[in-house]
Amino acid sequence: MRYLAQIIDGKQQLQAVSATEFASTFDVIVCGLGTAGSLAAIFAAEKGLSVLGVEMLTCPGGTHTAGGVPGHYFGCPGGRYESIDQEVSDFSDRYTGTKLEGRKLVLEKHLRESGVKVAYKATPCGVYLDDNKVVGLQILSEGQLWECGAKVVLDCTAEATVAVMAGCRTEQGRTTDGQMQPYSVVSMVYEQDKYRYTNVDFGRVDQNDPYAYSDAILFSRAYPIPENQDKILITQMPLPGFREGRRIIPEERVCLEDLFADKQTKEPIYYAYADLDKHGWDIAFDGEKLGDWAIGANLGAYNVTVAVPRGCIQPKGYEGILVPCRALGVDRDVSSCVRMVPDMKKLAEAAAQWAVLAVKNGVQLQEVPYEALRKELEESGCLKAEDNRGVRIDGRVNWDGTPIEKESVSWITAPEALGKRLGTETPGQAIWSAKRMGQKAVPVLSALLKEQDENTKKHAAFALAMLGNDAGKDLLRDMVYQRDGLMLKDCRKHNNFRGCMAIYWLGRLGDREITQELLELICSEQEAEKTVYHRELAQTTRYKVADFQNVYFQFMSQSVMALVRIGEKHPDLRQRIEKGFLEAFSSDAYYERITTRPKRSSEGNMVLALKNVAFSAVEKWKAAHK
Repeated sequence: MRYLAQIIDGKQQLQAVSATEFASTFDVIVCGLGTAGSLAAIFAAEKGLSVLGVEMLTCPGGTHTAGGVPGHYFGCPGGRYESIDQEVSDFSDRYTGTKLEGRKLVLEKHLRESGVKVAYKATPCGVYLDDNKVVGLQILSEGQLWECGAKVVLDCTAEATVAVMAGCRTEQGRTTDGQMQPYSVVSMVYEQDKYRYTNVDFGRVDQNDPYAYSDAILFSRAYPIPENQDKILITQMPLPGFREGRRIIPEERVCLEDLFADKQTKEPIYYAYADLDKHGWDIAFDGEKLGDWAIGANLGAYNVTVAVPRGCIQPKGYEGILVPCRALGVDRDVSSCVRMVPDMKKLAEAAAQWAVLAVKNGVQLQEVPYEALRKELEESGCLKAEDNRGVRIDGRVNWDGTPIEKESVSWITAPEALGKRLGTETPGQAIWSAKRMGQKAVPVLSALLKEQDENTKKHAAFALAMLGNDAGKDLLRDMVYQRDGLMLKDCRKHNNFRGCMAIYWLGRLGDREITQELLELICSEQEAEKTVYHRELAQTTRYKVADFQNVYFQFMSQSVMALVRIGEKHPDLRQRIEKGFLEAFSSDAYYERITTRPKRSSEGNMVLALKNVAFSAVEKWKAAHK
């Protein structure tokens, strides 16, 4: 049976139709000619396939052109995109003075020369399905509807728009409050005789909600960009930079727990390489799996390697469609690592090559042998064994501005070797190594609690808590009572304060006795005046933000989340915690103690999350009690 699937009033609707005679039929239709889609269309066409590219804007390149992001952040080089990148660089140096404009023109040239039929100002508005197989699209372009058949559809829309229309399952947002990473708007400026690009982060928004999206655009466009005689604003880029959105439920999913357990797919198409940064300071609300790593062990800016499987771009249960874009099927914790520009370019090559093998051999996507795909990706350099780098310390400069010494991380394997590293201000590797060791580390860690050295015993308490052991709970509580302001120094950015880490672990342990102290921390108007929140050297990020009390916010956010976890474990404390939340967040006094920035700003959004997470937990408790 053939159906036309559409999204009407936010819901999928299926209409049975007769066998459609498509006006045009292509081997591949690529929806979204952004960073990935433009290259996927070019690579498929260069291999001899007939390709239609559908793009809502008037130029190719997406974030890498209209979004104003000219460079790369981590990722591994290699693959067919490199020759185009070199052509962009040469062309820009000679003609345009900016890679963004150069990339538009070079991509346009390759699209036309390879034979891709391009429809700009166009959008898919319907999907034709033969049961669970995508066989064509209904496309709106210039006020006209097209019905186009396709052997393979590549959904490169970033939001899995076509996949959702077809009925593929997706997920989005974090579990505590549904929020995603902050979005950015990039501005083009003229500075020091050159065109440059600078971005401003704004709040979190569900870009699939048209009202929320419109409000976000209006707010960000009206936001003042500082100018002076040395820096002149030219324009704001037309495409906002959304770091996160929908993610498909795929045939093979990558989860953070598999990454931490050293489990890798047997069918990789490339290796992603970056940190697990959520691009905000409210990491307290990002969940326990990431929290143990980034807060509990202070390893948030360590780089990790993710072997990305081919199955993560194929929606579960569907044929004829791949989703090679930011919406690929990984969990939220991993998503920030695999979305880098080089990753999207490699994803484009892998999807295009997969489609080529299916079309040329007259088989379904699932019938393409992995070894055939692997051979092509290895020959181009898209997939290289040396890109499987494991965990590394990487970057340009450290938290204090000194150059970083790049190195691979080797976890400690002998329990008796933990003490030396725990006695430093960079104990993260030892804390995480203890987690990997499991219970065999407990006797050594328990003995270290009795050491005279402050670092050793406090950090041993963290490592024990990582193993679910509360033997160090008195030390953890003391760190909270003292508002221990030592900033650990494991990472180049986003380092945690020891007092915040203690709050995190007491919450994870569900410690009853710390409840009153945490309630006083979030409720007291005098709390923000304490010395720990005003130390000049207390920095958790290399990016200083004016009008935002970041250190105080860290203690507040960790306390809110710890209280939620304590309430989850001890129902008899919920009423007391609810009363504290009402006292803390019923007015905007708490907000004003942290920031003077607008509530729709990135900082404002994070401060509002304190109240939203607290009250969401209370509503959940009430619902469970009924």
